Amino acid sequence: MANDLILDHEMAIRKKKKNRIIALSVIGVALVLAILIIVGACVPMNLKPAVVGKPDRVVIYDKSNAYGEFSSDQSLYNDFMEKFDNIYQASYLVSLFSGRLGDYSISGQSENLTLSGVKSNVLEKGYYVEFKYSQPQTLKYADGSEYRNIFAQNEKLTFTSIYFALSEKNELKSLDMYVAVKYSDAENATTYVVKVTQKANTNSIYSSIEDFKTL
Repeated sequence: MANDLILDHEMAIRKKKKNRIIALSVIGVALVLAILIIVGACVPMNLKPAVVGKPDRVVIYDKSNAYGEFSSDQSLYNDFMEKFDNIYQASYLVSLFSGRLGDYSISGQSENLTLSGVKSNVLEKGYYVEFKYSQPQTLKYADGSEYRNIFAQNEKLTFTSIYFALSEKNELKSLDMYVAVKYSDAENATTYVVKVTQKANTNSIYSSIEDFKTL
């Protein structure tokens, strides 16, 4: 009888120790997760698509009318590009859960989107921006590989203009950048676009739009 009591007592002590170890382990894991979340929320990332290089000229439109224009040798250009580079700022945590982390999607070619259609249906609803390049730029994926014409696989696509709309909403959301391309086998002079989509917040540009009025 006495031996049974001693055995029960020892088992109870062992059970308490086991429960204490489990509890401490759970607390430790929770603390690690909390630290990772806090760090992830604080660490900044820039999600700017690699395909969007610094343009030679920037043009801002108010609906269909030119609103401001400046080249790379003007101070307004530097002010604008500083704001532009910041529209893609997001925390590591947001980037992770949005599935981006520097990646971006390229789409729209199969839909035969035209520049004139995108302007009338999307861009000319408010303020929008055009990046102009003096030399043809090659459309590329985030990993550096060239995006190829789906209608002619041996043809790489180049562009000299990119367009995107400005939003007054102060939130990180999907931003479509419309890359104007022309196909070598096209039978007419129609300019088509493909979309480069990434998370961004253009409110900082929109809210200071008057600073960039030159026309």
